[in-house]
Parts: sequence; structure tokens; C-alpha cells
Amino acid sequence: MEAKQPTNRSRGQTAIITGASRGIGKQIALRLARNGFNLVLAARTMDAGQSRWPGSLAETAAEVRELGVRVTPIRCDVTRRIEVEAMCQTALAEYGAIDVLVNNALYLGPGNYNAFLQTSLDTWAFNIEANLMAAVVASKACLPSMLAKRRGVILNLTSAAATMTASSPGATGIGAPYAVSKAALNRFVVALALEARDAGIGVFALDPGAVLTERADQEIRRGSRPYIARQPMDIPAAAAEYLCCRCPLDLSGQVLEARVLVERFKLAQP
Repeated sequence: MEAKQPTNRSRGQTAIITGASRGIGKQIALRLARNGFNLVLAARTMDAGQSRWPGSLAETAAEVRELGVRVTPIRCDVTRRIEVEAMCQTALAEYGAIDVLVNNALYLGPGNYNAFLQTSLDTWAFNIEANLMAAVVASKACLPSMLAKRRGVILNLTSAAATMTASSPGATGIGAPYAVSKAALNRFVVALALEARDAGIGVFALDPGAVLTERADQEIRRGSRPYIARQPMDIPAAAAEYLCCRCPLDLSGQVLEARVLVERFKLAQP
């Protein structure tokens, strides 16, 4: 099959996307590839069958290559700082500079739905490392190449859990570690945006809303997660595409809701 050629002005730029084996990360990868970005894709699942959830980096990379761009898949566990650092070093060595960084991966492992006294300190540590420190580490590694070009985008996927009053942890509510880590991520976005704006670099927090990912769909079918109205992955993917390709500096430093952006700017889906 002949590869489809990208036509956008972003052709030849490079983006890192974490959590790209499935879900929102994969959909962002496909959209950025259609805009001409070369991609460094990171996740824990390299090959099909290695996870209980559908999707893998190999499958995402194969779809991206069909769109005519370069892609480098890297196994990376964002709860391990050394692996995040190695991912960024590999990306910079391979492509020379990073134009867009999408911190999408998160920790949703055992213990995230427990009450405080039933939540282990390890669960706290995993949430802080994956949901906050991975973004800090990757931003610190990639920002110098953006500053050299005086352009770039750092996009961080956040959650309404950071600010909303949720139900008690258990069947329907999420515990404190996830919410606290996302609240800290939002504050990091505000702080970094203030430093980076004059150099033409946009730093954004994007709240995708409740999204029907492959994992959410399976959990709902199994009855392990309650059903709530969930929007398609195209909603946050379209919002992320807009932020990464347009870099609206007037929105830098803000926590943005995906659906609001899509409706405000009439973004394609697709």
C-alpha cells in the first residue's frame, strides 16, 4: 500500500507522545502524523498480547508509518524516572530536536480507587512519578531544544479530578493520589508557561473529559467500572491536534477542556 503523504506545514517536525499504545495517545499520534510530524512513541506495551488491554506501540507505529512519517517506538514505564530520561535522550539523539512533547501517559494501577487508609505509599509514589514527575523530567529534557528554535509545545493531559468534588473512593470515586498528582501537574503548567511564553513556547493542560477508550470500554463491559456518559476519543484528539499544531499562546498556562475547545474552534473530528 502506498503511504499517504502529509500535507501540513508541520512536516518534518518531531513530537514525543507518551502512552501511545492505545487510547487518546494513539489518536493524537495519528493526527500529528497526518500533519507531518515525525513521532517518538512511548508506552509499556511494545507488542500485541503483552497487555490485558488492546493495542501496542508496534500497532500504533505501523499505522503511523502508513501516513508517510518517521516513527520511533520506545518502551517506557513513566513510573520509572530513568526510563523517561532515556526516552528523551534517544529521541534527541535520533531527531536532533523535539518540537512538541505530549505527556499523556498516567498511572491507573491497583490502589487508585481505595480510601486513604487503604492506599499504600507505593500507590502515592507511582501516581506522583507517572502523573507529575514524568512530565517534569521530559519537559526539562526537551525544553532546551525548543528554546533554541524559539518555538514549541508542551501538552499535558490532566483530569477534572484535580479540582472536582468527587464521590467517596470505592466503586465510583477515585482516591487522593491521582487527584493530588493531577492538581500538581496543573500548577506546573501554570509555572512553566510563565517562563516559556516569551520564547514562543506554549505549555497547556488539557482535560479530555470522560472518554470511551478501549480500556474504559472493556472495564464497563466487565462491570469493573461504572457506566457514565463518555465522549469519543476524537474529542480530546482534535483538541490536542489544535494545540500542538497552532500553539495558541494566548491559551498557554491554562487548564483547557477538550470539548469546549472543539466547540469553540469548530475542530474536525476528523
